[in-house]
Amino acid sequence: MDPEPQGIKYPKILLLSLLVILIGAFGYYFCTSYEPPVNHLIEGVPYYGVYNLYPDFTSSSISIATVLRYYHDERISFGDLKKKFPDSRHDTDDLSNFQNSLSFFETQGYNTFSLGLASKKGKEINEIKKYINKDIPVIVIQQKRLDTKIDDIERFGWRVVIGVFDDKREVVVHDASLGNNYVLSYSDFEKLFVPGARRMLAVWPKADLVISLTKPGNGKPYPERSTVMENTYSIVGAAGRAKAAAAAADALCVNTQGNLAPEQINEFVDLHKESVRYRDEVINSQVFTRMSPLFQFRNKLWRARSMMLTGEVSKARGILVKELIPINKGLDKTAEDFSSLDSLDGLSDSSESSRYSKVINGQMPYVYELLMLSYRYENKNKEAIDAYLPYFKLAPNDKDALRKLSGLKDPVLNSGIPQFVRCMGGRSMIK
Repeated sequence: MDPEPQGIKYPKILLLSLLVILIGAFGYYFCTSYEPPVNHLIEGVPYYGVYNLYPDFTSSSISIATVLRYYHDERISFGDLKKKFPDSRHDTDDLSNFQNSLSFFETQGYNTFSLGLASKKGKEINEIKKYINKDIPVIVIQQKRLDTKIDDIERFGWRVVIGVFDDKREVVVHDASLGNNYVLSYSDFEKLFVPGARRMLAVWPKADLVISLTKPGNGKPYPERSTVMENTYSIVGAAGRAKAAAAAADALCVNTQGNLAPEQINEFVDLHKESVRYRDEVINSQVFTRMSPLFQFRNKLWRARSMMLTGEVSKARGILVKELIPINKGLDKTAEDFSSLDSLDGLSDSSESSRYSKVINGQMPYVYELLMLSYRYENKNKEAIDAYLPYFKLAPNDKDALRKLSGLKDPVLNSGIPQFVRCMGGRSMIK
């Protein structure tokens, strides 16, 4: 047989060499880079948020409390966390809270791992999986909702990742607004990250701290998401936007001490009108009456307050007297399977709540203060005092309320125009 021509022999050698190189490269990649699929849900991460009757705490403080309580670290109260991580309205505020959280956890004796502004798209899930597999919950800062708009006042939120499933391509989170064990697809989870501001944080106790803490988790299975929770995505978002719009208006008034320019007065009124529109969206929802009594009461109450600050004082007072005061009871009751205040591991101390949101014996004192203000804005001081008195049956030692009552009884202190009335344009705007 004739020997194989040289022109055929060399290409075969070359192809064989390339094949060996490819196999070697693949083997090297497999040995050094391959990560097996992760399909894991951390057990026993507690949930706190609007469905546990914690509507007033920031998503940052709630997420940090979630991680602390998962590790059974109770050194910092819920109220102190709220002070350390105040309400955020803009990207810069959330970034500040994120940076503060790093130093906070390190000071408290935790190891930390974080990804900041320059992290690459798609890197988060791979990093998150490493920690979920070690039973370490991961905090992420993202857009609050998939339909978040660039001009939304309340755009950002914190949530805690508690599970990752490669097989289903799903992420499971505790979200202060959307509820416990909320499922997101990988695609939606990626979309929620803010372009140019992709942040995540994993923390776990250092060896010295581990000694003083019990085993992580609470030993309880996650409750199934109730029918109400599954159908309130839109109204919880609308309630958050209403709160943000009203807060932006109030900040404008407070920061200028009531001395607003005409265009600022218009902005103040417009923001409260925007808040009313969002509250209307919440109240008119088909699932609104199935939410907890507190959620229903608060949305109607804050709607009435915003109406007052657009000049609709008489109309708002009618809502307070005819609709809200008669149902100012049982506000500590829950809807469906939501948690009650008494079941929140000692976090239900009313001293930790804002006096504007405090519930005492199932009632909210602030409704009487708002009724008082409706008369005060119209310079009807006797009626204002009478309207305020039921407040003190519920909170007789409230120093701020006692100071306001003294001011109502003092002709000198009571002679001026209230700051928020000045911000709406003066008493001439009141209807």
